[in-house]
Amino acid sequence: MSANRIVTVQEMREIEAASVRLGVSLDDLQRNAAAAVAREVVRLFSVPSGPAVFLVGPGNNGRDTLIAARILLGEGWPIRVYLAPKVDSEDLLHGLQGGGAAILAHGQDGDIDVLKQWVSGARVVVDGLLGIGIRGPAREPIARIIAAANEVAAARRVAVVSVDLPSGIDADTGDVPGEAIRARYTVSLGCVKAGLLRFPAAEYVGTLLPVEIGLPPATYQSVQLELLEADGVVDLIPRRPLGAHKGSFGRVLVVGGSRRFVGAPFLAGAAAARVGCGLVTLAVPEWQRAPLAALLPEATFLPLLGADDEESADADAQSILEELPDCDALAIGPGLGQTPASSRLVLAVLEGNRGGPRLPAVIDADALNVLAREKEWWVTIGPGQVLTPHPGEMSRLTGLGMEEIERDRWRVASSAAIRWEQVVVLKGALTVIAEPGGRIWVSPFANPALATGGTGDVLSGMIAGMLSQGAQPADAARAGVYLHGSVAEMVLEDHGVDRLLAGDLLPMIPGTIRRMTGQRGATAG
Repeated sequence: MSANRIVTVQEMREIEAASVRLGVSLDDLQRNAAAAVAREVVRLFSVPSGPAVFLVGPGNNGRDTLIAARILLGEGWPIRVYLAPKVDSEDLLHGLQGGGAAILAHGQDGDIDVLKQWVSGARVVVDGLLGIGIRGPAREPIARIIAAANEVAAARRVAVVSVDLPSGIDADTGDVPGEAIRARYTVSLGCVKAGLLRFPAAEYVGTLLPVEIGLPPATYQSVQLELLEADGVVDLIPRRPLGAHKGSFGRVLVVGGSRRFVGAPFLAGAAAARVGCGLVTLAVPEWQRAPLAALLPEATFLPLLGADDEESADADAQSILEELPDCDALAIGPGLGQTPASSRLVLAVLEGNRGGPRLPAVIDADALNVLAREKEWWVTIGPGQVLTPHPGEMSRLTGLGMEEIERDRWRVASSAAIRWEQVVVLKGALTVIAEPGGRIWVSPFANPALATGGTGDVLSGMIAGMLSQGAQPADAARAGVYLHGSVAEMVLEDHGVDRLLAGDLLPMIPGTIRRMTGQRGATAG
């Protein structure tokens, strides 16, 4: 699909030009784009309890918007069109006016006041004022039009749907240098423009709705940057045959826990179980077994000495390595702490795993901090594991400053994945997944409710649970990240609040999977 590819403005223009060379005209693309916008409006607002107000600017984006207005007019929607200066589409305007649409051009007496009245009474506002070629702040009078629409839409809680991107944002950088539309939905046309997934613009996008517009596959296949979407993730979730048993779904070994972070192994282990692994074993200090068994009675345990001395660390590492042949995936790091003994344990287990059964591993939290202190640690652990750093851990692993990482998350994650030969999950708003072959996926979820202790442990467990069921590392990371974000959205929707605890995610995981895989029927996970 083209709709989930993430491109710059220049790349989008090259794709469109290539489409024309392959026989798809720009008129065809424009009609397809407008039809897709109209379909999304109908899907989102099926009953037109009020008029649809279209904000139309000059250029192709404005023309897309006018064609969408004409389609909705033909479907019985009351249509009102507000024209910014220099709109030149007499053919479309004549047809709209002849069909009964109200049309108001900027510069007419009281036009801004009328616009505010229209927005106040609208079922939906469709924003097509500015397109992808705009650089710098929106100029007058469009800046004033945007401000007026935003003010009334916010006050009256009127939904705004932006065509391709919210007017006023930079389609490449994500900068918002002046007034910009605050959309509830953005219908991204053909390919997702990179700026929609960068801050601060991402705060203006609302729900991103990528749609196809008929681009030939040959024109975008070389684009390696993709948006994670449900359609692209659902087939990555392992199936659950009716005749299966617990051994069919693998065993996850979670290595973690310390006196300061008792609950982390529980969160990771419970998440692995909730995504469907057959058995979870928690390798934790002996004294942790009783409280964790009360929290997760379904788990089995590998009790460790957990003492802070080299001899105990070596003995614990040996116990873990002896357990690995009976396991299918490893999650190491949640709540482990950073004592000399835990550091020795991490290195011994990861090096031993490379030379032994070679389990796919999720390396998280304190295990990452241990690796960051070692030279060429990626040689020690071997290729093909899943690393899940937050920006602070990524800074320690790469030596880059936090600001540099946040400024170019996609490049940093991809460069690291290629250099280390690992799958890198750079956590945070719009989490990035990069694999050694150069492909990059960006999560659509930017949910501040996930900025709370323990949610990263849940993610690690979800990815490990996918690995135990046979998913490849990059696929497990993609499925885990998307499910993690989806579950958080479901929790907030059900609770009606914008805050959660990491443990709130756990009971919602199976239902979220079921909703995603429901079309697969009885064998679905």
